[in-house]
Amino acid sequence: MAILLGMSIVMTSCKKDDDDDPAIPATILDLTLSADNAVATVTFSEAVYKAADKTGNLDAAALSVTISGGSATLANYTVTHTAGTSSATINLELDGIANGSEELIVAPASATSIYNAAGAAMPTTESKSVMLKEIGIIGQWISAGANVAPLLIGAGVDSIFANFKADLSYVVESFTVDGSKTTLTGTYVQTKSSTGNIWTIVVNQSSPSSLISEGIFEVMAEGGVSMKYEIAQTDPEIPGVTPATPEGGFGSTSGGAFGMMNVQTYVKY
Repeated sequence: MAILLGMSIVMTSCKKDDDDDPAIPATILDLTLSADNAVATVTFSEAVYKAADKTGNLDAAALSVTISGGSATLANYTVTHTAGTSSATINLELDGIANGSEELIVAPASATSIYNAAGAAMPTTESKSVMLKEIGIIGQWISAGANVAPLLIGAGVDSIFANFKADLSYVVESFTVDGSKTTLTGTYVQTKSSTGNIWTIVVNQSSPSSLISEGIFEVMAEGGVSMKYEIAQTDPEIPGVTPATPEGGFGSTSGGAFGMMNVQTYVKY
């Protein structure tokens, strides 16, 4: 009798544990951000779906994506995800210029917008955040017409397309009025100065010839996002030419000898 009673207790105990073991929802494990603030990647603890029946890709309606603090705001975002995978990418469109004080926060849009394979919904209290970065010159820029530095206009340059990449390499394509094209490539180093919002830049050109140029730039939230840019060749040295400095401001190439003739305006695109 004692043995049978013991078995009964064990069986009853197992049945009770099963009843008290509801499906556990997925969680957000991590949130990372690309070096240019353009793409966030959210990683879940397991495969997730938009619907409880293990179907549906997560989309913008499934996630709450917000920015708190700082100066940049979120203009729009899209989400890329494949049902049954454990990560999603969020493509961000920002208004303004991030100063590094912005917090990007990602969470389920509602209590019924993200499910795991067991059909358990992720609660809206589940979230992760990451700080935006102050990215300086990183991005794609165009200078055309009157925005081209007068010294370059005098040399026949009509437009310039510059891509300063997050891996600190760059490609600059300049076009003359007759349509001829020059492509410059190399690497760069940018450093935020202690003078206003001006940064210093050292450009190490590797093609079509090796040379070093130095100068300054400032990114501004004007007409979208624009940039003032002023550099001068320093190696091989050009007699009498020295680069602009943050303290001297724009127009300080060679101690101000060129005025604003060497200052370029770019628009981000």
